[in-house]
Amino acid sequence: MTQLFSTDLGRTYQSDQDRCYYLHFQGRELPMSVCSLIAFKRKVDTVDLVKMLTDESDYSDIALVTTCQQEAIFLLGIREVIDLKELLAGTLVMLELNSILHQQLNCGIS
Repeated sequence: MTQLFSTDLGRTYQSDQDRCYYLHFQGRELPMSVCSLIAFKRKVDTVDLVKMLTDESDYSDIALVTTCQQEAIFLLGIREVIDLKELLAGTLVMLELNSILHQQLNCGIS
């Protein structure tokens, strides 16, 4: 497995053998397809950090986020939401960078 990106609280890996990506977060390892990873990032990006910080109601500083097929449920505090957003964004940037490099290397060979 190749590590794609890491933060203080998590990391992501790419497994060519399994043809999937692994998200390590909150002590769990979740295999995901690229589509699931992108959809999960979109879900996490909808968490409103400003609301979490300013809302004074009970449990407003906690977000509940599920994976696309609801294989896993994450109960996240503000720090975890920020970290997970950074982890997923960094992972997708690394995937895009790998794709660009691969494309450019293949163009140079032709």
